[in-house]
Amino acid sequence: MIPNIIFSISGLPKSGKTHLALTFPEPIKVFSFDGRSDQVRQRCFPDKVIDIENISVPIIESDDDTEWAPPIWDAFYKNYKAAVNSGQYQTVVIDTATTAHTILNQAVFEWVKREEEGKAAQYNKEAKERKKLAVNEYHTRNLLMKALFDLPKNAGVNLVVIQYLGEKWATTPGKKMAEPTGELKVQGWGQTEAFADVNIEMETKGKLKVVMVATIKSTGFDRTSVGQSLEDTSYDEIIALVLGE
Repeated sequence: MIPNIIFSISGLPKSGKTHLALTFPEPIKVFSFDGRSDQVRQRCFPDKVIDIENISVPIIESDDDTEWAPPIWDAFYKNYKAAVNSGQYQTVVIDTATTAHTILNQAVFEWVKREEEGKAAQYNKEAKERKKLAVNEYHTRNLLMKALFDLPKNAGVNLVVIQYLGEKWATTPGKKMAEPTGELKVQGWGQTEAFADVNIEMETKGKLKVVMVATIKSTGFDRTSVGQSLEDTSYDEIIALVLGE
């Protein structure tokens, strides 16, 4: 029997991340932050049971005091938890977890700011409160992101978190400013690789005929699969590889 598995699929835009996620066992629930999941479903998986919930993120044009993130995060988390625990789905997809993490960061910032302003007005201890809340802010983000991974694991549901890759920056000896390294890294929660059972990196190759290439970057199962690449692959092929079946 195949266990439920937590997958992280990362890659540059249009590298086949969503397509691969939708090859997973149905029924599938997708929480989409960019609206592209609908296009992939209609074009490639018209007969699969795939429920897509599109989450709208407002266009932020200025750095003002308007709060926007908490309502979006609260609604997403409530519906995500309900979907995972409903027993209705075999697979839940977050597309992308990079955006979900960005919204959570902003939501925590706004929660902390609201609490800090209230305490400052009451006690006039801004510096002391800021120091304490900075620790709370860090733990809150990690606990809520960890919950996204723990809920499906405990409910027996597959989870696929889709993430963008971006430029990795580092400060070299003798330099004061960070510079691009030429390497790519996952954009989003830094502990994703540790909490995912299988981490996959996507890329495309070819000009006349473009193929999607999925490389197993790490896994807690058969480690001989690490580093292996599959072209235009699917859930079934990856499962056979990482579980040795």
